[in-house]
Amino acid sequence: MNIYEMKWTNEEKKVARKAFDNAYQREMDDIKSLLMNKVSQIKTNADIWAIEDFLFEKRKIIDSKYDYRYSQLIIVFGRLLSEGYLNEEDISELSEEKRDLIKKSTVNM
Repeated sequence: MNIYEMKWTNEEKKVARKAFDNAYQREMDDIKSLLMNKVSQIKTNADIWAIEDFLFEKRKIIDSKYDYRYSQLIIVFGRLLSEGYLNEEDISELSEEKRDLIKKSTVNM
């Protein structure tokens, strides 16, 4: 089946939303930690602008990565799984077919 045309049950939609939100929060927590470290090391005015650059780059990555369209979730989840922001327990209640496709998509990352 084409991953872009997969059907999601209501229960799978709830599981996917929770998994997506959890992964997003984990990544945001990582960014917050990195940001706090950078802020604690500010010594010059240039360091302030370096933080702006850091946040701008992180925002671009987050905006391009977190796409909650059902047609994209298999790929999004594969990426998040490979990056460690999603774990297999988060998606354990999805169909076996979806879980397998998510795991296979991590190989292509």
